[in-house]
Amino acid sequence: MLAEKRGEFIELFREFVDSYPLTSKGQSHLEHYEEEEKEGKKNFEAILQAEVRGEDVTEKVLMKLLPYEDTKANREMDYWISIASVFKVDVKKKLEASGWTKPEDWPEVSNAILRFVRRCNDHPEELKIACDEFSDSPYSKGFQAGTLTPILHALRPDDFILINNKSRQVVNYFSGTSYSSRLADYPSINEMARSMVNEISDDMRKFEISGIRYDDLFDMFTHWLVAIKKFNFDDIRYWKIAPGESAWNWDACHEGGFIAIGWSRFGDVSHLSKAEFEKKQEELILENEDWHKMGSSQVWTFAHIIKKGDRIVANRGKSEVLGIGTVVGPYYFIPDQKHGHRLPVRWDDLTPRQVNEQAWLKTIIELDREKFENIIMWPPYPLTQCAEDTGFDLATLERWIRAIKRKKQAILYGPPGTGKTYVAEHLAKHLIGEGNGFPDIVQFHPAYAYEDFIQGIRPQSDEDGGLRYPLVPGRFLEFCERAESCSGTCVLIIDEINRANLSQVFGELMYLLEYRDRSIPLAGGRKLKIPENVLIIGTMNTADRSIALVDHALRRRFAFLRLQPNHDVLRNYHQNRNTGFPVEGLIGVLGRLNNLISDPHYEVGISFFLRENLAEEIEDIWKMEIEPYLDEYFFDQDKKVDDFRWDKVGREIKP
Repeated sequence: MLAEKRGEFIELFREFVDSYPLTSKGQSHLEHYEEEEKEGKKNFEAILQAEVRGEDVTEKVLMKLLPYEDTKANREMDYWISIASVFKVDVKKKLEASGWTKPEDWPEVSNAILRFVRRCNDHPEELKIACDEFSDSPYSKGFQAGTLTPILHALRPDDFILINNKSRQVVNYFSGTSYSSRLADYPSINEMARSMVNEISDDMRKFEISGIRYDDLFDMFTHWLVAIKKFNFDDIRYWKIAPGESAWNWDACHEGGFIAIGWSRFGDVSHLSKAEFEKKQEELILENEDWHKMGSSQVWTFAHIIKKGDRIVANRGKSEVLGIGTVVGPYYFIPDQKHGHRLPVRWDDLTPRQVNEQAWLKTIIELDREKFENIIMWPPYPLTQCAEDTGFDLATLERWIRAIKRKKQAILYGPPGTGKTYVAEHLAKHLIGEGNGFPDIVQFHPAYAYEDFIQGIRPQSDEDGGLRYPLVPGRFLEFCERAESCSGTCVLIIDEINRANLSQVFGELMYLLEYRDRSIPLAGGRKLKIPENVLIIGTMNTADRSIALVDHALRRRFAFLRLQPNHDVLRNYHQNRNTGFPVEGLIGVLGRLNNLISDPHYEVGISFFLRENLAEEIEDIWKMEIEPYLDEYFFDQDKKVDDFRWDKVGREIKP
């Protein structure tokens, strides 16, 4: 617990003791813990015995190990009732309605849940491994920490604290952390919560509430603080703002680094008091037939309520999120613009997300933190789906993922056209998983410098027309700052990593890539540390620069993952998409061509030919992309190139 928060916790806990446990609701709450723990243990043992007898336990797992709300219908159905309920109705109805689980998948889902619970119960020291493996499963969608920790707590209360959205908010607030609701975060937040309970157990003892475990008392306190007292945990507020009807202004907003709204006839309202604003509002409503008070009042919210540090969700209608950003400065007004009211925004994540928000009718809507966190969570992306999308076999991808997680940074290397960037993006998507992390990409080039990547002096105009020279963070520092505010995995992709002078660009980062748990001071006094949740994936075109030419000190800091022209990927692509293109002739020509090149760093890859309209485009691709490449490689051996001109191989490629 943060030292500066301890006094606040004690005061709040005293208020909780005086106002809740002795009430009728509080007494009912207290009684639930012991009752549901006994029931949870009994359910688990019964399921294990049924499984030994060879029974199908699918329904029992879903009904007896998951936490259901205390309703008459649920008691009649004999569901496991939990004070930390997640499901009001049958889990199958909820997840099937969300499109997260297919009816035929429930036996596998049930099996994955039971394996997870059994492993945690039998080997609590393997909690992190169990959480990671379950999260990577294709059958884990919809099952976050709040869904599965009630049964873990019932089985082993000394090892596992009950964590849901309420207790998670309390832990984050008093410990200064930012854990998400995803199951992969549970091992860390469980350790933090247990530490907090141990730290404050003496203080809890002073209030003489007997007959309840301290961890259950802590859970009860978090319920009171969030649901009854409705405590405001931070000053950050969350807003959904539409960049115009049907998001017509979105391109300008994300390119210009702002969010904007209409009602520009107000002019600049930054200097107006609330009374002055309302007077002007009344005048403008009379002048504009399509204006009304509720809609135009959003201008006041935009200019005077939304503050620096607030988070912005830009949406298109009720079904799509276009970007997530952070307000980085005060309101300003641009005259003679259709949407002149503006707030400067750093757009942190431009990944489109599908939502179903029927209430998103107004331009500006304030969101609660839970809603915001649910929006920014990435959907799970199983490695099986990654294998299907990239065409690489699952065993290879598993090996690469293990290497990236072990080393924390890796480089995908190979000749042109092997899909290095494409594969890197899909690996990043899997690594982020179901969390609030994010990917980012930067491309290196010969002029890329330390000042661009780490930090450097940038001349800027001041108000008097002169110049000042502040030390400005580069792309990597900005990425790390964003990653520090996330609990999920954040992946930086460095495309064409070997085209820059890496030793110069990385600077102090060379040290930190090897010693991830340390920090190092930069010029100006700022400290650089790579957050624990940051992974780095580089791509390297070996036709530009061989690995042998990369600084050896850098080489040992990265895992190197080799991509070669994979003709099975080419086959699978055209078969799965039913393009009708006869790839075997093309594969035969590519095989002979790469044998002629006889250098794995310069082989012709297959990404040139991953085109659904390849039958129409193949001649242009060969003449305009492959032949020029061969002319350059065999610049003094025309005869070799002539053997692979389109007029020689075209009929074989496209019979």
